[in-house]
Order: sequence, then C-alpha cells, then structure tokens
Amino acid sequence: MKQFYKMIAGISAVTMLLCTACAENPDSAIIKHKDMEKVIDEASRNDESKVDVVELQDSERYTADFENESLRVKVHADAAVDIPQTERLSLLRVAQRRFTQDDCDRVRSVLMGDAPLSDWTQIIQVQPRARFAESLQISREELAEAQTAEEREQAQERIDRLQAQYEAAPLTIDYAAYPSDGQLVRNADRMKKGSDDSFWDSYCRDMPDGDTLWAVSQDAKQMMHVQNSDNYSNVIWYSAAPVGFLPVGSYQIELQPLDAEQVSEDDFDTIPGETANLSEDDAKVQAEAVLQQLGIQDFVCGESGKCTAQEYLNVLNSTNGAEEQHAYARTYWVLRYYRTVGGAMIEQASGTKHTEGAESDDYNAKMWPAEVIEFRINDSGIARFQWNAPLEITETVVDNAQMKPFSEIAAVFEEMIPVTAAVEEMDTQISIDRVTLSYSRLSEKDDFSHGLIVPIWAFRGSRKVTAEEFQDEHLSYAGVQLSLNAIDGSVINSELGY
Repeated sequence: MKQFYKMIAGISAVTMLLCTACAENPDSAIIKHKDMEKVIDEASRNDESKVDVVELQDSERYTADFENESLRVKVHADAAVDIPQTERLSLLRVAQRRFTQDDCDRVRSVLMGDAPLSDWTQIIQVQPRARFAESLQISREELAEAQTAEEREQAQERIDRLQAQYEAAPLTIDYAAYPSDGQLVRNADRMKKGSDDSFWDSYCRDMPDGDTLWAVSQDAKQMMHVQNSDNYSNVIWYSAAPVGFLPVGSYQIELQPLDAEQVSEDDFDTIPGETANLSEDDAKVQAEAVLQQLGIQDFVCGESGKCTAQEYLNVLNSTNGAEEQHAYARTYWVLRYYRTVGGAMIEQASGTKHTEGAESDDYNAKMWPAEVIEFRINDSGIARFQWNAPLEITETVVDNAQMKPFSEIAAVFEEMIPVTAAVEEMDTQISIDRVTLSYSRLSEKDDFSHGLIVPIWAFRGSRKVTAEEFQDEHLSYAGVQLSLNAIDGSVINSELGY
C-alpha cells in the first residue's frame, strides 16, 4: 500500500498510450466500458469456474518472466500475493457523500477547539500597507528612468494610484474585524451577493452547485477549508503552524506520492523550534484519537512515512504585512487512512476518475479521487488533516462475490501488460514485486457521482522506459502497473476509473 499513490504520476502520461495500444490490439475488447449489471451477474454466478475469497487465500506467490519483442516490453515478476483474510468480498453500490454542517462542526471542535474564526474569503481581499510599499518604490524608479513625457505621465499616474491605496490600507490586518460563524454557505448564494468580477464569482464559476467554508483562526495560525462539489469532489482540509497557516485553494483534492513531496531542509528555512522526533507509533496514537473523537470507524492506516515537505505559509500576520508567504521545510509523519469493509481495505487501485473536454464555450472537467484521510503530525501536534471524497455505501448487491481463479487473472496480466505498457520506439522493463486483492471503486461511465465497489487485482512494482541511454522519467514510475477486475478479469483504465 505504501506504493499505491506512486501510480498517479504515471497515469496521465500513459492513458493516451493505453487507449491507442488497445485500439490496435485484436483482443482489445478486454479493455472497454464495463456494464455494471453484467459485473453483478458474473459476481452472483456460482459454478465450478469461479472461486470466492476463501479459496483464493491459498495463493502465496506469483513468478513469471516473459517479453514481447515486437512491443519491446520485458516483464519480471517475483511477487508476494496479498489476499485479505476475510470470509467474503462483496459488491457494494456507493455514492459521493457531501460533508454536512455537523461534520464541519465536529472537525472544528476536535482540531481547533473554541478558537474564534475569521472569514478567509474577506481577509484575502484585504492588503496591509506594507504590501503597497514595494510597488510604490518600483514605480518611483520607473518615473526616474522615464525617457518621454508619456512615460513620465503613466508612471506618475501609477504612483498616485498606489499612494492612495497605501494611505487607505491598514497597517496590519485585524482578523477579528472579519468574524466567521463556521457555517457552510452555498456557492450560488455567495455569487448572487457579489459582482461579476467578485472573488466568489471567480471561485465558484466551475462549481455553483457546491458549498464552501473558508475560515482562519484569529491568531492566523490555523485554517479550515471545506469544499463540496459534485464535479470536483468533497474535502475537509485543516492546517496549522506556529508562524502562520497553509492557505489552500479550490480543487486541491488528490494526494501526491510522498517521495514527490520530499525536499531537503538545507534548501528552505525551517520553523524555529519545530521538531519531529516522535515515533510513528506515537503519531498513530494521535491520529487514531482524532478519528475516535470524530466518530470515524473502520479506517486503517494503509500508507505511512516520514516526510520533509515544502509549505508556503501565509505569514502576513506575523510580519505585519511585510511578507505575504514564506517557504518552509516542515518534517512530519504522514499517515494515510483508508476505509475497510469486513476487514478488507478500499485501496482504490482502479485509479482516480477524470473526465474533461469542451462543452460549447465552457471548459468541463470532473474528478472523483480515492477516499482517504491524511494526517501530518510532528512534535507540535497535527500540522495537517485532510479527508478526501467520503463514500456513502448505499447497498450490498452481492454478498459473497464469485471471482475468477488467480491462474486466469495471471494469464490476463501476461497477455495485456505488454499492450498497455508499450511505448513506440522505446524499451519498457517492468518488475512486479507485489500482487494485491482489495476493494476498489468502479465508476459508471455516464453517472459521475455513483459507482460500484468491487474486488480488484493490482499488480504492483516498477516500470522503466528507455531509449538507448535515455530514460523517460514521466513514463517510468513505481506503483500499480496494471489493475484487473477480479470478477471478470477485465482491464481497468486508471484514468477513467472503469
């Protein structure tokens, strides 16, 4: 599971290739839109050709070496086969769940206590006096260097405008002057109150269906952001730091691989006195205490690691406006928790569902990422909390799913991995070191907010794509190399989510 999110980096690069390769392959019907009712029928059919999860638990290792010379793909597999130790795997209908006001209130209470809040959407539009000083100085230098009367006139107009703004601006931002009640507000209602060029019109134009909360503690050291959106998914996001807070914009949903965030403390300032000497177990104790207080059950830690990441903290308050943001390297334990059903984890090896395209003159893009709760914890406590894309399980449609034997799944993998991995005029080497059976969400093609939780086989390892002495860093990645539906053996497109 620690390698799961590494697959995201390679998804965008390989999606077009995957679709192209499949179109040229005579067996490409195996990669197609899945009719959910057929998947349900297959999972319900109990005959000698099918097995349930108990029968699969004897699988211990998968080994293979093969290549496709025409496609220039070599595959080596020496992999442990991980099967959940549960009596059954089921098929479950799920929907995206929006965060309620009760959710917001609980998270606020647990993480922020009774700290008074300020409305970040108002504060972000206020600039203290120091923010105009640099622009004024630049304009005065431009006036001194102006060569023509027209240039001098334009420079003086800028100076006059900036001087007026400078004099009207507050010396510091009074956060208490912009109180927030911590309530979610419908984006459409906010847009009605603003002008066409208002902050809210700009922010909400792609998700007027949603609702939002953006609040900052009045000491400017904590932020809480909540986004509900049918198209861009739902998230509760919290940050804290001794010198400021990490401002977050809209649509920031997907979590990145931890190694992609890793930076050196030598390249950035560190926050004076901030340390991360606690153990991973101590960090988990804190995280799981929060989950318990929030009433969140049946989540387990599926990915963890110590990480030093770069954060651009808002430091307006602590610098009296002299600096808006400052880059710090912060070290913490990162813990990612995933939902379980009957002891089996929903690892989302089928990938994130993305759709994008043009509709008339409007750009249309949607995303439905994995449900995950992430904590970032150091010696000061919880530095970040993020709950992405909560699921609502609406129905159990098959209680004990009947699946293909692993030997048939392995045969499909060996047939399809060269096709999906091939890159024209380049060599691809794939090494598989782990094969997992777990739950994942399949998305309906024409229904963005509903899906089906099914068992998925994920073949995990590393991929290296080279041409002579050149290695393509974008197409080379570690993580899930191919996902197969355990019910019918069909290939999952990680970008489309089905």
